Amino acid sequence: MKIDQTIDIEKEHRSMKIDQTIDCIGVFCPMPIIKTKLALDVMKSGEVLEILADDAGFEKDLPAWCSSSGEKFIEIKKEGSTIKGYVMKK
Repeated sequence: MKIDQTIDIEKEHRSMKIDQTIDCIGVFCPMPIIKTKLALDVMKSGEVLEILADDAGFEKDLPAWCSSSGEKFIEIKKEGSTIKGYVMKK
């Protein structure tokens, strides 16, 4: 499921614009990473993708995938059982 929105969040005293959010709640490995790649494929360079997931492996998978794909990993945040990942399109 795709959620289109643009919001600002505070990160280390600076604002980060989220250009797109994808919902991967209830989706398990490898689908959160596949959905992340598909979303980034249609985004513009410099845009930020927020990924919502609840698969525990996603917390380690996202930074590793960014490292191998060249996309810019920004951060992972946990809010209860939800993992929020942030990636900037290269």
